[in-house]
Parts: sequence; C-alpha cells; structure tokens
Amino acid sequence: MRKGSSKEWPLIDAFGICRQTVLPLYLRPSIDSALVTQLLFGECYQLRGLTSDRQWFQAFHEDTGVEGWVWANSIKEITAADYQVFLNQDFQVVTSPIAAISYQGASVYLLPGSRLHFSEKELFNWQDHVGFTGTVRPHAQKASREELVDLALRFLHAPFQAGGRSIFGLDEMHAFPLIFGIGGYSWVSGKLPGRQIEPEEMLPGDVLVASDPLRKKSFLGLFLGADELLWMDHRMGITDLYHWESHIKKSSGAQLEIDMFTLLA
Repeated sequence: MRKGSSKEWPLIDAFGICRQTVLPLYLRPSIDSALVTQLLFGECYQLRGLTSDRQWFQAFHEDTGVEGWVWANSIKEITAADYQVFLNQDFQVVTSPIAAISYQGASVYLLPGSRLHFSEKELFNWQDHVGFTGTVRPHAQKASREELVDLALRFLHAPFQAGGRSIFGLDEMHAFPLIFGIGGYSWVSGKLPGRQIEPEEMLPGDVLVASDPLRKKSFLGLFLGADELLWMDHRMGITDLYHWESHIKKSSGAQLEIDMFTLLA
C-alpha cells in the first residue's frame, strides 16, 4: 500500500545481497543525492520500500543500522531464508587491501570487509573452488587486540569521503565500525561501542570518543598504545593523543567530553 500521497511504496519480506565491489546507498532516490554509506560484496540488506516507478529501493543494512536508497539495477534479491542463513551462519571476511573472486564467469575485486559465505567447517577447500585470491578471516572468531590493531592499520592513509566505507574513501563514522566488524565485533553506527572504561584501563584496540554536546558531533580514535592514536582528519593517520585532542578542540570550538570504550574482553 502506498504511504499516503507519497511516491514511495513500503515493502515487507524482501531482501538483497551485494554482488559488486561496493554498492552505494543514497540519502534520497537520486544519484545527485548525498552518499549515506556503501555496502561491500557479500553484505546483505533488507528492502523496505521502493519508488512508484520501481527505479529505486530503500535498503536497510541490519549490521550497521544504516539505510539509504539503491538504484534498482544494482539490486540482487535473495529469499528471507537465505538472508537469515547469510546473517547467522559463519562466513569469511576479506582482510587484504584488495582481493579478487571469480563470480559468474568474471573477476570481481573485493575490499576489506567484503564477505564470502563459506565457513571454516566446509568439507572442501572453498578457496580452490571459487577462484579466490587474497586473505580472509572467519567472522565468528573475534580478533585479539594485536590483530585488531593490524586490521586497523590497513586503512592508514585512506582519504576522507562522506559516507565512504572503503580504503578508497572513508567516513570516520563508518571507519571504526567497519574495522571492528572485520574483527568479528558488532558496532551499530551512531551508538557508543562496548563498555566505558577509565583512562588507566585503556589498552591497544580501545576507542576514544570526543563528544561536542552543543553541535551533537563526535570524533573517534583507535588507541594504538604508547600514546598513539589512529584517527580521521582529511585521511586516516596516526598522531599522539595530545595532537588529536588539540585538533578537535580547535575544530569544534567547544568544551569536549572525552570517554574511553572497549569492545574487547
């Protein structure tokens, strides 16, 4: 049923999977609209609505809690049963900066965070059968602090792009949930991660969140140890904590509230 006089129609029990390197989600059903986020190969989504001309679908990415509009020609529909299997069954997550897979007779390049729906329990060596080149890790296995820092450093020097979610363009608000997602941890976009800790408890792999309550804006950084932090300015870079704090205070011009969080045991 159409929503009032709107040109949008709601959908129920419709699902899709990304079958290209990146799938852009827009704020409105138009390529001239702002980029909200990007989905990576193998990530699944719910279809919640479509325009009356059926040219655009409203997609919701359950893992990150982000939704946006997708061009109809980019949609690859799957069944509700497949959606549940893909979300709940173990899968492999791409960790190499660029990987490739042979899919439907062609090679598709994959970026960090892309998903291959094969588990460690397969009875055959799936890498030999699907023509995959690159490195992966099982999503069900949570990364150690050392591994998480190593995964994060693969995004070093990635340029800023509003809504971006890849090494070729990265939004700060998507970058750290993506890194932790590759490491097997859940972080819904826009929500504070894990549990809050005291400064003296902070270890490599923990997250610093500086909040500007007046502008309702947050700044994120990943603690690397030895007072160093990975964070996004115009690109992902590493500086000491003092430089990070000074930079965001100058940028915001407001009193900041800085908290520390851990997603790791």
